[in-house]
Amino acid sequence: MRYQGPRSLWLRYFDPKHGVVEVTLVVEDGVVKRSIRGFERVLGVDSHLDLSNLGIAIPGAIDIHEHLRGLELEHKEDEVSGSLAAAKGGFTLVIDMPNTRPEVRSIDVAQKKLESLRLAVVDYGLLVGLPQKASELREMLYLPGVVGLKLYPEDLPRFEKSFAAEVSRAKALLVVHAEHPMLIKEACGPGERWLCRPVEAEIAFLTELRGKIVEGVRLHVTHVTNVATLAYAKRIGATVDTCPHYILLSSDDERSLGCLAKVNPPLRPPGVGEELLSWLPLVDALSTDHAPHTAEEKSADFSECPSGIASNEIALSLTLDLVSRGLLVVDDVVRLWSLGPARILGLTQWGCIEEGCVASYTILDMKRVVKVDPSMFVSKAKVSPYTGWKLQGAVAATVVRGRAVYLEGEFLERCCGEPVGA
Repeated sequence: MRYQGPRSLWLRYFDPKHGVVEVTLVVEDGVVKRSIRGFERVLGVDSHLDLSNLGIAIPGAIDIHEHLRGLELEHKEDEVSGSLAAAKGGFTLVIDMPNTRPEVRSIDVAQKKLESLRLAVVDYGLLVGLPQKASELREMLYLPGVVGLKLYPEDLPRFEKSFAAEVSRAKALLVVHAEHPMLIKEACGPGERWLCRPVEAEIAFLTELRGKIVEGVRLHVTHVTNVATLAYAKRIGATVDTCPHYILLSSDDERSLGCLAKVNPPLRPPGVGEELLSWLPLVDALSTDHAPHTAEEKSADFSECPSGIASNEIALSLTLDLVSRGLLVVDDVVRLWSLGPARILGLTQWGCIEEGCVASYTILDMKRVVKVDPSMFVSKAKVSPYTGWKLQGAVAATVVRGRAVYLEGEFLERCCGEPVGA
């Protein structure tokens, strides 16, 4: 374990039940050892960090859907650049996806990927891909840091109850990209991909999958694009996340911006995002689906350029701006970016301020206005469909297990993320 000696923190902590409270925390080995109401000087600590004047602290934000790339895709992103970007964006824990090169579909690649993730500056978890045999999935699911299995559209025909049984036995997550492989194609141009990858494909995937699920499986449907899929997923007992781009962007943006707004599943027609926003009380979490590509890759012809939007540095600002416009409240931000993801992952002691809690916090400056400039991204992906947007609300600091990893534009401690559950 790569922790530090005792230190104290001063926070103005947002308590959903009691509002903002002033608190002094004594942190050792990454967890809260003492919690004192009010600001007090504590003797016998190695260092003291006053974050009370920067803004309000919330339980550490968690992104349950990121593509940190790495392995043979380091030109797009790697575990260091991606996790630094996540820290700048306020995330204290990220869950990495398995569609790397090579894909994480074997025990050897899973071990190699987990070793690379040790370079992350925030805490991390890993979803593995569907292997050839259920016995190999069993081995992967018990590796430290692995949180579950991710199914992609092409995996649906091969997924059987034997795989589901291993997920259930390991008390892991089954996370699905819900688009039926028989109902999607890539023949549509900018602004029309929603016709080639329709809502019906999402629901058809879940309908077929439902017959392959065994008792005890925790099913999570990621990056839901519309209310119909949301309602169906909740009906079958799944937890659900959506992404800011499905709320804030539409197929009109895909038409005008081209590959910058090309993403899977695709952006839906105007009005769908507004409807999804109104149904956020039924959504369990937000995620970024941070999917970095190089500017050159994103400049290719629309039919050939890769799908994905890189946004982990600005996702919280995109959400806080909705608060500034009266469309959300701070409680929504805490639920969707902190408490909801923690519940999905089964983290009962995450980001709270009582003794025994993991001391990970995100400090929010609700008044600061930021202008999106992808050339200034820490991520290797220097392009964005949000270029030029002015957003009210920013991350002032990111504290991971008592360490101020990011503080007011600087990275103070580039070490050391831990596997989820450590």
